[in-house]
Amino acid sequence: MSVVPVNETELQEKLSKCIAGERVLIEHQGSRFSARIQQAGAQGVRVIPETLIKNATGKPGDIEGVTLPYQDVWELEVKGVVYSRIDEPREKSA
Repeated sequence: MSVVPVNETELQEKLSKCIAGERVLIEHQGSRFSARIQQAGAQGVRVIPETLIKNATGKPGDIEGVTLPYQDVWELEVKGVVYSRIDEPREKSA
């Protein structure tokens, strides 16, 4: 598996073209977790945390995902390639 560093804009472009089932690493409210994409939209990505998938007992499609902004996504895995967002330095206010 190879890792490709990308900036936030490049990662958002790749996410907007994703299909359901791709793995992502999310950072939301101070926690990081692995999830699967349910749907990518204009404002964000709907994901299902992998812990919910592993513990599911219902039929496929029974799990409702959560929509998060693209900024919460730190990694995207597509066909064995991990696109990992680099932490870009913020401009200092004068």
